[in-house]
Amino acid sequence: MQIIESLEELKQYSQGLKDQGKTLASIDSYGDFHQGHAALIEVAKARADNTIVTIDHMPEYQEYSADLYANFLNKYKATTFLTDQEFCQSRGVDAISHMPDGTWNQEETFDFAPLYLRNIINSPNRCHAKTIQEWTHLMKEMQPTFDVAGEKDFYQIRVFRGIISALNLPIEVVGVPLVRDSDGLPFSSRNLELTKGERTRASTVYKTLKEVSEWDSYPSVEIIKNYVASHVSNARGKLHFADVCDTDTGEPLSEVGGKTSLAVVVRFGKTFLSDNVVLTK
Repeated sequence: MQIIESLEELKQYSQGLKDQGKTLASIDSYGDFHQGHAALIEVAKARADNTIVTIDHMPEYQEYSADLYANFLNKYKATTFLTDQEFCQSRGVDAISHMPDGTWNQEETFDFAPLYLRNIINSPNRCHAKTIQEWTHLMKEMQPTFDVAGEKDFYQIRVFRGIISALNLPIEVVGVPLVRDSDGLPFSSRNLELTKGERTRASTVYKTLKEVSEWDSYPSVEIIKNYVASHVSNARGKLHFADVCDTDTGEPLSEVGGKTSLAVVVRFGKTFLSDNVVLTK
């Protein structure tokens, strides 16, 4: 398994595969791998000749000072990065790319996206603009055949597709259904930040979403949102949003109809969690 640590090396790797007529599937991640990542790797390997996993880091690192960020990188490279490599190698990944944050241009604008997608990008709780900027430049430079992304972060994958379409890049964004742990929580590295009590209470979120998805008929969007908010509040969590939207595009809906999903972000303690369910197919 090849380890890539510079942009030039990444471009050479991708171009070399193209010169050989081979396809490449990329998976963008924050590291700290779990069963959700295993599902992405499985889909990527089924789609393409070669699979690469790229590792960035949590959006919160933008709040770090230069020294704190350097310390974070050094600690990651000495500890978690080693287990991440083992995780990928055991699943047949061909390459891992790990480059520091300074590699990417942070001035990317998204005027080309539809208004509702621009609003999503500019909403801190729905998408992290910095993450989207990094991903956009990664796709421009690497141009894999496929980009494989999980459906846990509902809006992110739809923003990805909008950007690829607007830039006319020859990349297919492949969505992979989220994978849940035994208590219903989607697998996420953020789950490790929850205390035992917070995790128990956070399991209420999926139970509530699943309950709503099984209703025989749907009331107004406002009633749905209030219902979710009350259950999250009763579990001592904070609901940051509950959106009823078009499953394919992420466009907000005023009523349930057609292909509809319910997407939420909640916070328990200091930890933000994303989840979503399909209401109608």
